[in-house]
Amino acid sequence: MNVLHLNANSAGGAFTAANRLSTALSQVGGQCRHLVFSGNPGPGYQVWADGFLKRMLAFAGHAIEKLDFVRYEKNASVRFAFSHGLCGVDVSQWQAFKDADIIHLHWINKGFISLQGLEQIIRSGKPVVWTCHDMWPFTGGCYHNRGCNHFQTGCGDCQYLKKPAPNDLSARKFRQKQRLFEPENIHFVTPSAWLSLQAKGSPIAAEKSIAVIPNAIDTKVFTPGNATEAMARLGIPATSRVIAFAAANLSNPKKGFHEFTALLKRLKEANIENIHILLIGENKDGKAFDLPFPHTFTGYISDETAMVDCYQAAAVYVTTSHEENLPTTIMESLACGTPVAAFAVGGIPEMIVDGETGWLSTLFDVETLSKGILEYLSDDDSKRLEMREKSRLSAFAHYDQEHVARRYAELYKSVLK
Repeated sequence: MNVLHLNANSAGGAFTAANRLSTALSQVGGQCRHLVFSGNPGPGYQVWADGFLKRMLAFAGHAIEKLDFVRYEKNASVRFAFSHGLCGVDVSQWQAFKDADIIHLHWINKGFISLQGLEQIIRSGKPVVWTCHDMWPFTGGCYHNRGCNHFQTGCGDCQYLKKPAPNDLSARKFRQKQRLFEPENIHFVTPSAWLSLQAKGSPIAAEKSIAVIPNAIDTKVFTPGNATEAMARLGIPATSRVIAFAAANLSNPKKGFHEFTALLKRLKEANIENIHILLIGENKDGKAFDLPFPHTFTGYISDETAMVDCYQAAAVYVTTSHEENLPTTIMESLACGTPVAAFAVGGIPEMIVDGETGWLSTLFDVETLSKGILEYLSDDDSKRLEMREKSRLSAFAHYDQEHVARRYAELYKSVLK
């Protein structure tokens, strides 16, 4: 089997998942090639926009699509939360596409593959496997539905649009996707059972095969280690109890930094000592962090070794995101033996066993999460060690890349029959 993996950019969770999968499949005997539309070069993949003109074309495609959407959008806050699939390149003409036995799509937006481009891929007749990293493949254009169930009945009256109507942009794009996905050569994969349930509720995907296969991590890289040594490498005092928080963009309200700050205030009110906050990700709005404890800000980290240091240094990893599928950071933290506190949204309840590998609460309930963290930090060493060991074992059982790769290999065999 010659499998071509396609992803829009060399950053973000979808890219990381695609690159790890492609690498793991190659290690278990598959022939994989991972092509990325734009971004920085690196190991395991090839960037299409590898020169000035191609980079300008990639930028222009995304810019044109977003500028066109301005006339539809409710306001600027939703501009990058919805895609009408207007712009893209013709992947079906690439030699790598022609050579492939299976086309494996990942995250394809940002001007990479338009709806017209999707049609060209599907009409080629090649088996298409599409790992859904969000809800976009089976909605009228949104990545996350934010409580709206219109995708279950064909979209329309869209909350992202300034003129919602029964036959608005979302409804038209929904019908277009329905027509595109009629052929039987397209097969969906969702990393979480939660996302599979959402997909099955959409007329676009309801009659399609939908496999549930989690994303993969290298559990030989993401592994427990010496916390004191990791803190030293990060410049954090050795007596600290580190609470880590990560997001690609810490300024994105949906990633829950506001709620994280509220959680920290609860911990401060409990007079807990020696807390040190570790913040990972870009701070795009540039505002100073107003935190009740000392903190270290790393900026965005793309290097796995550096991320391992962060997880190993942390006593607890926190994610208070409002909407998620199957966050890579939770997998990585658990694999390093670091329990996770999170809101029970999307696929997160499938990842954390409340009270055993971390703590779950309903959306915005920081009080419950803070109580769990306080109890954990107050426990004796043997109880904390038990929780860390359970975290590690859970990650290995569910997300080890060799296990995941073999499940995909079986899926590939089935779609080629």
